[in-house]
Amino acid sequence: MKNKFPLTPPVMIYTITGDMVRPTKPEHLRRTKTFAIKLTASEWSWLEASARRLGVSVAEMLREGAKLYVQTRGKDGSRKTKGEK
Repeated sequence: MKNKFPLTPPVMIYTITGDMVRPTKPEHLRRTKTFAIKLTASEWSWLEASARRLGVSVAEMLREGAKLYVQTRGKDGSRKTKGEK
């Protein structure tokens, strides 16, 4: 006969083995550096809403935005692109 009212709660035991963990990323793909900036509440809200609308994280949006910014600048810091004179 099974006891309807056990005196102790059931205990779930999980064993994590080596084949259950996420594989490690190669060294060149690991993100180990951080970059802190201060934002106003409205700036942060705008960034969060924009990232949500684009379906990406705020960090990913800022990384891609920084790349685009650098790519669109000329060597002298102007907004000229390679094709313009």
